[in-house]
Amino acid sequence: MAALCVTPNILRSEWLDDCYKHRLIMSTHHHTLLNDYLAEKAYAFSMKKTIIEGIERRKYAGLFNGWRIMVCDDVAGNKAPKEADLKMMVAAAGGEWLESSNVPVPHVEDPIHVIVITSDPATSDQLQNEKSKIAATNGAGFFTIAWLFDSLMHQKLFGIKRGLGH
Repeated sequence: MAALCVTPNILRSEWLDDCYKHRLIMSTHHHTLLNDYLAEKAYAFSMKKTIIEGIERRKYAGLFNGWRIMVCDDVAGNKAPKEADLKMMVAAAGGEWLESSNVPVPHVEDPIHVIVITSDPATSDQLQNEKSKIAATNGAGFFTIAWLFDSLMHQKLFGIKRGLGH
């Protein structure tokens, strides 16, 4: 998913195999994931549309540019990637990882541009967490980990209006 955030040139692993087998850098033409019908059907997206959206997002420094992303406890590694992998995805999308210890975000740093990621569904502990409540009071949006993956997969921020808080 991080690759979708940084390049339109996403290749199948077979490209590496062919390059190794032929001992030269092969053309990428037949190895792009542009027509990965199985993945597109399984995850209900269009790779072509995702690549086009990703190119547009990168013009503005990435999908999460200007957003801080705070992931609640018990999300990472629990039916979701490990924290290090989530941090990498957020960074690849141009976002800033927000540690709960840095909540509340000072008003001069725009606390409205905070996205809080919960489990799917959110647990009561996540919603009742003191830092989560503070973030909500300051205008943070709450979304599930499924929303995060869907946003990365489509390169669109579903449920968030562009320019909010600008």
